[in-house]
Amino acid sequence: MSNSTSPTTQTSPPGDRRRAGTSALVIALAVLFALLWGPGSSGCDRMGALQDPKGEAAVTVNGKNVPLKEFAQAYGNQAANFRQQGIPADLLKQFGIHKQVVDQLVNTELLAQAAEAQGIRASDQEVVDLVLKDPSFQKDGKFDTDRYEDIVNQYEGTTTVEYEEKIRRRLSAQKLLQVVEASVAVSADEVQARYQKEGNSAKATFVRFTPSMYADKVAVPKPAELEKWAATNGELIAQDYETNKFKFFIDERVKARQILLRVARDADAAVKEDAKQRLENVRKEIVDNKKSFADMATNFSEDTETKAKGGDLGFIERTQLPSDFAAKLFALKPGEVSAVTESPIGFHIGIVEDRKAPETKPLEAVKLELAAQLFTKEKAKDFAKADAEKTLAELKKGKTLVELFPADAKEDKNFNFKAETRPEVKETGDFNASVDAVPTLGGGAAVFKLLMDQKAAGVIDQVVTVDDGPVATTSGLAVVVVDERKMPSDADFVTRKEQLQVEAVKGKQFEVREAFLKALKARGAIITNDKAIDKVLEG
Repeated sequence: MSNSTSPTTQTSPPGDRRRAGTSALVIALAVLFALLWGPGSSGCDRMGALQDPKGEAAVTVNGKNVPLKEFAQAYGNQAANFRQQGIPADLLKQFGIHKQVVDQLVNTELLAQAAEAQGIRASDQEVVDLVLKDPSFQKDGKFDTDRYEDIVNQYEGTTTVEYEEKIRRRLSAQKLLQVVEASVAVSADEVQARYQKEGNSAKATFVRFTPSMYADKVAVPKPAELEKWAATNGELIAQDYETNKFKFFIDERVKARQILLRVARDADAAVKEDAKQRLENVRKEIVDNKKSFADMATNFSEDTETKAKGGDLGFIERTQLPSDFAAKLFALKPGEVSAVTESPIGFHIGIVEDRKAPETKPLEAVKLELAAQLFTKEKAKDFAKADAEKTLAELKKGKTLVELFPADAKEDKNFNFKAETRPEVKETGDFNASVDAVPTLGGGAAVFKLLMDQKAAGVIDQVVTVDDGPVATTSGLAVVVVDERKMPSDADFVTRKEQLQVEAVKGKQFEVREAFLKALKARGAIITNDKAIDKVLEG
């Protein structure tokens, strides 16, 4: 371990902080940052010395490269944590976990640069203490120099000197945050205001009734009935068309034929070359000797779906073909034959007979299709409303939601992202007046106010409308039972005052910290290497 440096692990900022009011300190910090990093400042002058030419960068922050390997390690650790919680790896990109990791790396680098410019530097002893306490570097409960060097050299891919300097920069960044947070204070009025919101809390259970749950109960309308409904609901149909216009876009299409000779992806070079040459000969017969493409497809193609039809693919879009073959085919004029093209399933040639430009189907062409969908939703909503009202009546007679809608014992409740297909009992968990929507139930401000206006536990005496779309027939309904209701009181405030004081300070520290980081990012030059990051995500 180096004698001139000191190790530290990065401690991430505490999560789940509730936000408090801002203060003049935020503005002061922004001004401080402008002085620190503006033109002619010490921070600005140092950017030229921060170039890191070694390896590929995941992101570049004010000219300093954050190595791709550092991103890969951080993302790998996050992915492992999610796997332990049962979340599939293919969902991580959808959740934007990689963006969160990049953001954390950017924050750390920005803070490290700001700390250096401010003259904030972790001591050798602080770094040494952290390395000595790191269990990764211990053997039989004691620090092991050989183990330390092996892990740093092999896993980190660097020297102990460089590793300790990286740790020092991270610890310095944390020290800067501590300076930022140290000036935060809250008044007695702020604490009282916080309590008035947090002390006003509730918890509820509910069952949602949506049109989609009842669609299979709706009889298919007769043509005359549908046309009559469409005639009286033209505005609703037009609104739905505009909202979902993208669904009626049809990409460029070509009417084409193909001849395919199948070859396994892992076939040896000789087998592939033989198939390619045979198809080249077929193409030559078509192009040079004017043989019918359709006849040659019937005689030689190994595509069982189109062989008997002379290779006819009909009108197809690019996405329906292997990408390389599609690129060749869509570049042709009618009557032209493509070059032999390899794909994962073999070798292709194709001919284009006609083509259609991209288009969006007009409203008139899809009017009855939309009418059928909206008709079904409207009737399904009637079923949903009837079921919701029946449920509310049963609750008033003394029944419970759990009795009326027992849970399916076979259903996995952990990370179930599927849409509800039947009414199910759900819980909101605890929530209070510091939020603006009811957790899991949703419905916006109107539903939130309805529940908070309920001053005691009990059934909400109406079916609640929870809008989940711009078209009226997509509105969901819910029956809600408030299980627990707490109101602010002077006695409770006295009991919780110290805790609230601590939470208020932490809340304001979070807000000041976020404002400071936002200012750093606004004035920084941040370039993300998306292509390199995608390679890591693809494994």
